Amino acid sequence: MAASAFEWTSINHKEGCLVRKTNLLLKNCLKNCVMTCVLAVSASPLMAAPPESSQACWQPAFEAGDADAVAQCYAPDAVMWLPGAPMMKGRDAIRAGYADFFAASTIKSAKLIELGKVSHGNEASSWGTFTVVAISKTDGKETTESGRYTDVSRRIDGRWQYLVDHASDDPPPAGD
Repeated sequence: MAASAFEWTSINHKEGCLVRKTNLLLKNCLKNCVMTCVLAVSASPLMAAPPESSQACWQPAFEAGDADAVAQCYAPDAVMWLPGAPMMKGRDAIRAGYADFFAASTIKSAKLIELGKVSHGNEASSWGTFTVVAISKTDGKETTESGRYTDVSRRIDGRWQYLVDHASDDPPPAGD
């Protein structure tokens, strides 16, 4: 049985509405997919994997002069010795030590050269040399400090953190 012109027009009209509704739904779905992708890409740095070592945590935080971020590279009960400074014990004392340092100096660069590393499971020990170039906030004078370091780290809750961090200046050349 053939459809009348009225029925055919109604079907076309309904299909036309359905097509328009489908196109609108597809456009909304596409917008939502694009927004989801944009959010995922923009949030990915926030969900980045933790640094592969304590040094990888420490160096960018130190170069940024961020005492809070540097302190997060240390275990809550860590011990640290810096050249010319007394022992600092605990993350809060270490944070305060770095805050004092950053209050007096702007870091121009920090370079670590790892000479050796031993690791077993969630613990690691490394040693090497460092060079820090800093600019005094008081007089603008640039200084370079070079020395050696030894550290012991542990992976705690998925993040490498220093347990012990010991840096010392290079000795003066012989005859000085």
